[in-house]
Amino acid sequence: MKILALQGSPREAGNTATLLKSFLEGLRDGGEHDMREVPLHRLEIHPCRNCDACRRQQDRYCVIDDDMQDLFVPFIEAEMVVLASPIYWWNVSAQAKLFIDRLYGLDPETRPSLFNGKKLVLILTYYSEDPNSGAEITLSMFREIAEYTAMRIAGVLRYCSGEKHVQEAPEVLAEARRLGRRLAAGDHSGSKQAPA
Repeated sequence: MKILALQGSPREAGNTATLLKSFLEGLRDGGEHDMREVPLHRLEIHPCRNCDACRRQQDRYCVIDDDMQDLFVPFIEAEMVVLASPIYWWNVSAQAKLFIDRLYGLDPETRPSLFNGKKLVLILTYYSEDPNSGAEITLSMFREIAEYTAMRIAGVLRYCSGEKHVQEAPEVLAEARRLGRRLAAGDHSGSKQAPA
């Protein structure tokens, strides 16, 4: 299975990156090795201009020449897309949102096959308490995106860090690995929420 894993946190050793790493280890343990990991904060991705050039041209998905050009095809080819992001101001990070907004260029209404049936895994971390309205708002957004694009949310990992880095929560890292192994084995029976 082709997997595209997008790391949406600018903190390379933070909770989001650490939890994503454990999840990907679980996928590898389960036999998945065709993975592309992308640290979005290292890329130059500009905001969508809403110019609609992507609707008028046939040879490119977007007219903006930036690093997103290198991500369209990996996204299209991926059977599973993993998006890991901290919750900032009740939603995903700016780095993650830039990527999401630029998927507009793929036009799911006229090219539904570019999205249809993809498995979507969400890894969300946040500092504030549980239940967390930012995480709920974000999940609601992704449920709408999945319905609109016919992608399927195959798993959700949430971690409320409070005063404790996820590295100090081995049970949470183990749960991330277990979810990765289950998805590698084809089990898409539900999502998990890591305890605080």
